[in-house]
Amino acid sequence: MIRRFGAVLCLLLMSACTSTEPSSSAPASPTAPADQNAAVACANVARLIQEQDVRVNTNSMVVARAVRAADPGVKEAGQRLAVVWKEAGDLWVKNDPGVDLGPVNARMAEAQRGLLSACTALFGAQPWSFDKRPSPTSRN
Repeated sequence: MIRRFGAVLCLLLMSACTSTEPSSSAPASPTAPADQNAAVACANVARLIQEQDVRVNTNSMVVARAVRAADPGVKEAGQRLAVVWKEAGDLWVKNDPGVDLGPVNARMAEAQRGLLSACTALFGAQPWSFDKRPSPTSRN
């Protein structure tokens, strides 16, 4: 498990540093933004915040997409989230029952909110037309 976590972390950090994907020059439509990495990261981090989910495994996709975003604000917030995600992952791998996860969970939640702020700066206020999650008011 430690090797798997290390490999995933290494791949994430390498993709953040060596991304050679050209940003799409196609204009963004209301339902399909040009920056798909940012859109996926934003939709997922909004869901995680709504569910108050700070677990390492559920944040991995958000980190992976955010660090590859073309938008510099989303990318920078994703990199901050990646640092906290690695710290939380290290604690998770150690599996020490005596470790207080409260501080790292608080930093994870703060980093998630920072990413959501970058998403709001990029895409505007929620709900986003590309976000396929049902709105909380539509659930009965």
